[in-house]
Amino acid sequence: MKRKYAEKPPMIVVTGSCVNFEEERPKIVELLDTLEMGARTKDNIECSSVGKKYLGWDFFYIYFSQEFVGALLDLYPDIDKQEANAIEDRFVIWLDKQFRKKKLKYNLKLSDVPREQVRGFRLDPENYRSDDWMEKFR
Repeated sequence: MKRKYAEKPPMIVVTGSCVNFEEERPKIVELLDTLEMGARTKDNIECSSVGKKYLGWDFFYIYFSQEFVGALLDLYPDIDKQEANAIEDRFVIWLDKQFRKKKLKYNLKLSDVPREQVRGFRLDPENYRSDDWMEKFR
């Protein structure tokens, strides 16, 4: 079986909900485009519908690249002032506030953050043991 691997790097996924996604999508994309223009990047954001409606709510995903969020951190230091532990959570809180400033109310939540899978300890082989350190214990 041939496997096809993702061609894009891992993305930060934000889940959102609104009443009518087809009407709201251009407004969402407009704000995201202004953020892209400010960060001077392109093609680092995707916005798509989940395709599910539940009790009148449309759900959607917004995908952000990690480099884009890093560029926004340099551009907007207010992101670090939000109350959350992880930088991705702070970014989602800040993004929600940006939508509310434009009088747009969406329920945003961090859905997925790419993490590196490691097992055990990570040791740097260059700095693991030096000859001086070994001489100390002889």
